This record gives sequence, C-alpha cells and structure tokens, in this order.
Amino acid sequence: MGILDFLKPKKLPPGDPQTQKAGKRIISKNTDVQGRYGAAETLAEIGTDEAIYCLLQRFTTVIGTEIPDEDEKKFVRDRVMRFGKQSIGPVMKFLKEKEHAGMALEILKKLTSPEEHLDCLLELVNGFDPFFSKYPDKKRQTFVVIKEYRDPRIVEALIPFLDDDDDDIRIAVVEALVAQNDEENTREVLLQTILDSEECPRVRIAACDALANLGWKVKGFRKQISAVLPDQFYLDGKGRVLRKRGAGGSGQ
Repeated sequence: MGILDFLKPKKLPPGDPQTQKAGKRIISKNTDVQGRYGAAETLAEIGTDEAIYCLLQRFTTVIGTEIPDEDEKKFVRDRVMRFGKQSIGPVMKFLKEKEHAGMALEILKKLTSPEEHLDCLLELVNGFDPFFSKYPDKKRQTFVVIKEYRDPRIVEALIPFLDDDDDDIRIAVVEALVAQNDEENTREVLLQTILDSEECPRVRIAACDALANLGWKVKGFRKQISAVLPDQFYLDGKGRVLRKRGAGGSGQ
C-alpha cells in the first residue's frame, strides 16, 4: 500500500445521534462558548473519523469577536492533532470540500512527514479546477505551501494553473515555479506567461520579476519579449530581464 492509499480519506459513515448533535452545536452561534467547548470535547471523546471531521467544521465559521473565535479554533486544532495520523483522512476530506484551508493546512503539515505532506498537497492540487476557482483563497494558500518543496512533479502540476481566472492564483503559481529553480522546464513557461498576460499586468510583472531574480535569458523570445516588457524592466546585452533601478517590486 502506497502513501496516497494510506492517506486517502475514506467515506465517512452517517453520524450517530451524539456525533450529529455535537457537530451542530460546535458551529452554532446560538450555542454559548462553554457549550461549544463542550461539544468539541464530546467529539474528541467519540474519536471516530466522522467526529474529527465535525471538529474541523469549526474552522468554517466566525463566532463572536476575533480573539475568542481564534481561541476556540486553536482548542479544536489541538483536539484534532491528538489523533495523529488518524486525522489525516478527515483533514484531507475537509480540504477538498471546504473553503477555509488555513488551519487545516497547518494541521496537515504537522501530522505528516515531508514526503507524505508533498503527496497530500499534490493530491489537492490535482483535484483543483485549473481554470475556475470556487474557493480561490484555498487554492492560493495551497500553492504558497507547496513552494516549500522541490520536486519535478510540482512543475507539471502547477503549469495548468497559469490559465486560472484569478490573478492572485496565477501570481502564486509563478512564485511556486520560481522556487523550483528548474530552468529547463519553466523558463519558456514564464516567457510565454509574459506574452500572454497583456490584460493581466500584475501577472506579467510577476513573471518578469521571476526571470530577473533567476537571471534566466530570453533566448528565442527576445523580439517578442522586448515588445511587451513593462516599463519597470529592460533587456541587457546578454538577453536577461533586469529591473530598472528604483522600480518597485512585483505587482507595482
């Protein structure tokens, strides 16, 4: 059995009445603070995959003011963490289905080895729509996390998202590709992104910044790139994209 088979979230069974009741109470604004803490403890005591998944639902809603809300979510996070590897399946299911990814991504990283973590992230990426974002922030956050790793699978998985309809996601992809430092497989991709981003100036600037930071040349594209290069940049005699002195950073 491979890592992904082990991590693949199983279909959660229908909830028993106690799980269902506690699951409703933990996300109810009509339940007082102590009641929600009590519901979290009940779910932690039940300890099934479904109970863990119900605990994670607390991340989907804001209840009360910021500090108490964060305290409740940290309490829930700690209860989920106590189950160790058992929580991976419910966390992955949550990340695939729900919008609020931040704390769930944090949990996933802590519960997995680097190899397992990357496999999980790639599984998430491969499940995203490369053109439309129902939950764009979740997609962007995942791309921010995955750039911590160096693996040829990342380049292959991320390139389709350069056609996403959200500029922030496309910029996150550019940054993740830069982190791979894989000139053979990403140089022309970044150059084509510059050419294709006439209506997305922030994306074009991010791609130019990427090439400038990496020091890669525009060989084979000099004439096309020269014609569309933003004012903040210029090509030197060696065919490298450079940022003009005093020009702002990416997206400016």
